Amino acid sequence: MTELEIAQKFRARANPPPLLFRYRQPTKWTLEEISKQQIYIAKPDELNDPFECSARVIWDADLLRKKFVEEHAPKCGLSRIEAEKQFDAHHRDWSEELPRSTAELIKQTGIICMSAIPNSIRMWSYYAKAHEGICIGYNTKKRPFYMAMEVKYQNPDAPLEAVAALKLDPTEVALHTSLRKAEEWKFEQEYRIPVGIGNMPRLISIENGAISEIRFGARVTREFKQKVLESVPHLPHRPKLIQMGCDFDRFILTESII
Repeated sequence: MTELEIAQKFRARANPPPLLFRYRQPTKWTLEEISKQQIYIAKPDELNDPFECSARVIWDADLLRKKFVEEHAPKCGLSRIEAEKQFDAHHRDWSEELPRSTAELIKQTGIICMSAIPNSIRMWSYYAKAHEGICIGYNTKKRPFYMAMEVKYQNPDAPLEAVAALKLDPTEVALHTSLRKAEEWKFEQEYRIPVGIGNMPRLISIENGAISEIRFGARVTREFKQKVLESVPHLPHRPKLIQMGCDFDRFILTESII
């Protein structure tokens, strides 16, 4: 399968709602992301879940041998006997190298994390400094948000066999690792964009007009709110501004258009 075909499969798997949201801390980095129209790509070990991207992937030796002999060897002009001998001679090296390469690939995969909901009390508490930060809503018709894929909340019951998965659908490996979280996180309704980072910048530009709305936390400070408001006029399209509040009778967050 070519890289273009793989990219098309990822595009077909993308299924974001019209808006996706990102809870942000009240920091200068958040202000720069707004003013410069950028978004941060996190690495798995920077996220708060110790199980991030850790679902096991294994390589079945028999399937790998079959694939080498029947698919790869003919392209190299090797007979079946020659291919079997070559595989058997290097099997131990490959059996050690492939898991290492897979682990390194996952390590070099960045993640843009977003949520389908902007009014989660828990997420405002976890990711927006106890409601002192903001929540940015992004238009998923804009780049890169149209590539967002829904996270699968299912504890893995077995390792993923890589050879068979890659043959049927290469995106299954990403689903098993980057797009999987424990069932306990289901309340987040998360969508993600996996990105191969390598040596690329951790901050990437977003398309003009991608910032559709900005919500201010119920405990946002006057100083930080003012700094956010000062950055808005510099955007090509003015986002909707919303102040979150607290309904103490029902213990829910409220919304007021600014």
